Amino acid sequence: MPWMKGYPYYLLLSGTISLYMGIFACRLRRLPGRRYAWVLLLLIASALILTAAEIMASSFKIKLLMRNLQQLPLLFIPLFAYAAVRDYVSPLPGRFRRKLTLLSIPLFLDIALIFTDPYHHLMRSSAGLVNTGGIIGIMVQPTLLSMAMIAYDQVFGLYAAYLFAASLRTVPAHKLKPNVLLLLGILISVISSIALPALEITFTGFTVLTLLPSVAVVYFAVNRYPQLSPAPSVTGRVLGSAAEGMVLTDRNGVILNINETGEKLLTRMFGPVPFRWLGLSILSFLRQYPSILDCYENRQGGRIELEPAEEESLHCSLSLIPLEGSPEEGAMLLMISDCSDQKRYERELEYQASIDDLTGLYNRRHFLNTFNSREHREGEGIAMLLMDIDDFKQINDAYGHLAGDQALISFSRKIRNFCNNGAIAGRLGGEEFVLCLFARNEAEALDKAEAIRRAVVGYTVMLEGGHSIHLTVSIGMMYTEDPDTPFEQLYRQADEALYLSKTNGKNKVTVGGHFSVS
Repeated sequence: MPWMKGYPYYLLLSGTISLYMGIFACRLRRLPGRRYAWVLLLLIASALILTAAEIMASSFKIKLLMRNLQQLPLLFIPLFAYAAVRDYVSPLPGRFRRKLTLLSIPLFLDIALIFTDPYHHLMRSSAGLVNTGGIIGIMVQPTLLSMAMIAYDQVFGLYAAYLFAASLRTVPAHKLKPNVLLLLGILISVISSIALPALEITFTGFTVLTLLPSVAVVYFAVNRYPQLSPAPSVTGRVLGSAAEGMVLTDRNGVILNINETGEKLLTRMFGPVPFRWLGLSILSFLRQYPSILDCYENRQGGRIELEPAEEESLHCSLSLIPLEGSPEEGAMLLMISDCSDQKRYERELEYQASIDDLTGLYNRRHFLNTFNSREHREGEGIAMLLMDIDDFKQINDAYGHLAGDQALISFSRKIRNFCNNGAIAGRLGGEEFVLCLFARNEAEALDKAEAIRRAVVGYTVMLEGGHSIHLTVSIGMMYTEDPDTPFEQLYRQADEALYLSKTNGKNKVTVGGHFSVS
């Protein structure tokens, strides 16, 4: 048959796919029920690849070597199938590895006897070539000892199927269908391996072909439903129904369970991961937040607000809940809430309560609070500048209030250019503005006030309809080196200076009753 020519390549392809599945499943090996699944997949991949190598080999010696090497994965597949099912059905105790090692001793003895068989013939009474449909492989005649060892091996496969079938009695209804499919995949391989000697099938590679359904169902359990388990899980139901992001980790920080919201929030917080969050260690990511990591490592519960970076919009609240005294001894439950909308709403309210809607500068109340909470600077005093747009009423009368608003906005932009080095600016009402800045002495403060006045004089506000307005500003300034000088005192003296600027021709800066000639 034509398709038989590509048969070894089909085996190689199947082995490669199984190898990839095993590597992928290895990443989730710390999850409950997945501890031995990746080993099982790698064993099946090895059996498939070695079978293809046996068929493609050109000499009897190499073919026999490939057949002998096949026995290593083939003998251990039932044992690790039992271990994987045992782990999948219920968490394994720590001493199970020692038990697995003891059960492996006869298998290692079997392999040793197979490789040394040419010297004692205890395992095979004969070995030769067989040609089936153009596929040439090795055919061996097993001895009674070899059949006994095979029977010992097949017991593990039968027991694995029994354990899985028995566990289905407690499976919740929503998990029954996928678990039945897993059982069918296991049964196909187990029944085929038992029936194979009775059927006297000589087709090379038939044994490993019957393992392909097991590959599919194991990968299905690991990848498609990584949270699948035949046992009911209260934690799983809680995580699945929670509106918040919920992440369950073991004592080593490995993510055992996570809901969809949790995956989305972790991705937004730390960036995407190559596969899935299940099976990863949360500790490497929490190092970005030392306060959380410290609480986590010390198993301290509590709620922590996560401040986002300036370029990010996500604002989260994270709660740590130790699960001491539970079946998951030493585990931690992380509850993550997206507070972005709430924080955005709070910032909007704060903005509206502190910012003047028209100009974007601080309003009177927030300016006063900021002034009173300022920090003193060593070697610098503070200057208060009260500024009033000259003849502002005439602008409103001549061009309308919209033009007046445009003049206020343009003037505010000019003031904002001088809000550096800790300076703060605000609109006190109408056309009156205030700017507080730090300066080493009165002369330096006066230079900055003059710079503001000159910047306004040289600026033209363009209005709709082709009209333009040339603004000027009168400034009253008060400078003090006493950091404890109250706002009211500075304001009163600066206001008196502003009055002198207005009554002495406008477009001037007055300091302590003396005005500078403009």
